Amino acid sequence: MRCTKIVPALLLTLLFVYQPAFSVPLRMIEVGDPILEDYTFLIRSSEESVLSVTPPLTSEEMLVQLRKLPVANRSPAWRDTYARLMQILSANPILKDGSFGITVHPELAVEGRWRSNADLDWLREEKQNPALLTLPLEFFFANSLYARGDLIIRNDPSFYNDDKPYGTNLPLDVQKLDANMPLKAFVSAGGPWWSFQLGRDRLSFGSGHTGNLTISDTPDFYDFARLSLFSTNFKYSLLVTQLSLETPDYFYASGFSPTDDTTLRYTNQRYLYLHRWDLRLWKRLSIGVSEGVMVGNSPLELRFLNPLTIYHSFFSWNDYPRWGTSGDMTGSMVSLDLEWALGGGISLYGQAVMNQFATPYELEHWPEDNSPNGLGWLGGVEYNGDVAGWRSFFYFEAVYTDPYLYVLSSPFASFIWMRRLSELTSKQLRYTWIGYPEGRDCIELTLGSKMFKSPISLSWALSYLDRGEHTIQWDWKKGSAAVQEGTPSGTAERNWSIASELGWQVIKPLRLTFFGALQWVQNVAHQSGTTAFGTEFAVSAHYIF
Repeated sequence: MRCTKIVPALLLTLLFVYQPAFSVPLRMIEVGDPILEDYTFLIRSSEESVLSVTPPLTSEEMLVQLRKLPVANRSPAWRDTYARLMQILSANPILKDGSFGITVHPELAVEGRWRSNADLDWLREEKQNPALLTLPLEFFFANSLYARGDLIIRNDPSFYNDDKPYGTNLPLDVQKLDANMPLKAFVSAGGPWWSFQLGRDRLSFGSGHTGNLTISDTPDFYDFARLSLFSTNFKYSLLVTQLSLETPDYFYASGFSPTDDTTLRYTNQRYLYLHRWDLRLWKRLSIGVSEGVMVGNSPLELRFLNPLTIYHSFFSWNDYPRWGTSGDMTGSMVSLDLEWALGGGISLYGQAVMNQFATPYELEHWPEDNSPNGLGWLGGVEYNGDVAGWRSFFYFEAVYTDPYLYVLSSPFASFIWMRRLSELTSKQLRYTWIGYPEGRDCIELTLGSKMFKSPISLSWALSYLDRGEHTIQWDWKKGSAAVQEGTPSGTAERNWSIASELGWQVIKPLRLTFFGALQWVQNVAHQSGTTAFGTEFAVSAHYIF
C-alpha cells in the first residue's frame, strides 16, 4: 500500500521539480508587451496562422513556434524582428548565483496630457497611462521556475476621467494614489510542453485589436491559476480566477436595485472556470474553442477542474439558492475563435461568443418566459509584412454585441469584474467588463496600422462606435420586450475618432511617446441632437535603468 502511494509521488516530483535545465531561462511574456507583436508578425508574415494568442505566454511556448519557422530568404524587417526576439527570449538574468537569478530594471515615466473638451472621456485609455515609478523584480530558478512582482507608484484609475482639461501621471495628491499594489505578482513554472501560473496578472484571449469577446485585459488584473499544455499545433488551457463582487445601489440601473435586505449583496467566493482548446490545421487554420462558467457564490469546486467535462452539462444553476426570487447564481459562456492565413501576409480572424440563446421554438411557445439573447461577434482582416524595411501590420475590425451580452439574471452570474480602491478617501468600487472593453449593446468599426523600424514606431486608428443605452449597470429582465431589443438600443451615442501615436527610442534606456487624437460625438450621453467635438494630446518620457 505504501509503495503504491510513494511511486506516484516520486513521478510527480520528477516531472515538476527535477526537470532538466532548458536552453533558456523561463519567463512570462505579459499582455501588451511589444514582444507579442514581434511574435505574431513573424508567424503571420510567414503565411502561417498563430496557434493561440492567449497571453501571458512563456518563453518556451513562443520558442516552440519560432524554431519551426524557416529563416532563409526573409525580408530585412523579418530578419531584424527575428534576431531581436530571439535575443530577448534567451537573455540571462542580470545577477546569477548557480541555478538562481534575479533581474531588476527600475522604470521611471512622466506623462502630461491635455484635452479641449473636458466633458468627453480621454481617447488615450487609462491602461496606457504609465505608472510614475515601477520596480519590476524578476526571479529565475533552474530555467524552469519564474516569479515576478512589480512595486509601483501610480495614480488611482478612478480619477483618470475627472472633469479637468489636463492630466498627468504625477501623484500630485496623496489621496489619489493607488495603494493597492502590486497589480502584477505571480509565480510560474514550465517547460517545453507545459506551463503553470499562479498569482495576479493581466489576461487576454484572442487576436482582437480593439479587445476580445471572452477574456480581455480591460480589468486592472486577474487573480488566477492557469495550467497550459502545448505543442506546435495544439494547446489546452485551464483557467480559474477569483472575482469578488459587491453590489451597492449605484451598481444597478434605476429601478433594478433589490429592496429585500436578505438579498445577497457581496461575496468573495465567486469564481470563473474556463477551459480552452486550440488546434492548428495545415499551419494555416487555427481554431480555438472556450467554455466557461461563472459560479456566483460557492467555494472552489473540484468538478469544474475536470479538463474533459462540459460545464453546461452540469445544469449547475439548479445547485445553488436563487438570487432574489428567480435569479440564477451561475452563468455559462462559450466562444469560438478562428484565424485563417490566406497567404501573402493576409489573415482573416474572428470570434463569436454566447452566454444566452433562445431558440425559435422557445420564442414561439413561451414568448414572455424567455431570456434575451447574449451574443457577440468580432471579425477582421489583417496584413503583416515588410513595408520599406518597416515591420508593419494593417487591420480592419468590426464588432457587434447584443444589448444583454455578459449580463444574466443575477449580478453574480454576470461577467463583470470589480476591485476595491485604496481607502484614503471615499471612492466608489471599480467595475469593468471581463469581455469586450466597450461591453454590450455596441457596434464598432476600426481601421488601423502599426509600423516599427528602430528607433521609430508609428500607429494610428480610425474608429466608429455606435453605443446603445445599456451600460455596465445591471438591468437584466426577461420577456418579449427584452428579447426584441436590438443593438444599439434607445438613442444611440455615435462616436467618430482618429488617434495616432509616435514613439522614439532616443537612446537605449529612454523612449519618448507623442499621442494625438480627434473625436466627434453625436447624441452625447444619449441626448438626441446634442453634439460635441474634442481634441487631445499627450507626451510621455519613459526611462528604464
